[in-house]
Amino acid sequence: MISSLIEPKSCHMKCFKTHIEETEELEQLDEALLRNLVRTGSVLANAKASKRHGDTAVKHLNIVYSILSKPLPQNSDPTDVRLERIEKSLEQMAQAMISTRRQLGALTALSTSAALLSDSAAKCKAPTK
Repeated sequence: MISSLIEPKSCHMKCFKTHIEETEELEQLDEALLRNLVRTGSVLANAKASKRHGDTAVKHLNIVYSILSKPLPQNSDPTDVRLERIEKSLEQMAQAMISTRRQLGALTALSTSAALLSDSAAKCKAPTK
């Protein structure tokens, strides 16, 4: 009779302990998912920034091309016109180089984020002992 009274209590205690352990496992899983979500967001944000900076560099280089490819006017001094074009082109090329540098920075951040994400995913898939 005493053993029947003790057994239900131990069952309730085991069930409660199991519930606590499962809750802790779910919280750890939620934290891992949140970390992966943040890393995935970082990958996407850096990819978008890289694309934007690359597009800006292309825009500036297209401006350089259009400045340099225009025919010289016949009624002005060609030396002055060429110098002005070279000056404008150099300004645009400097902007293009700055955008290219920003694009490289975003690509570096992108690859770092992707590496962290894949490392985290590999750890989640690794069998536990």
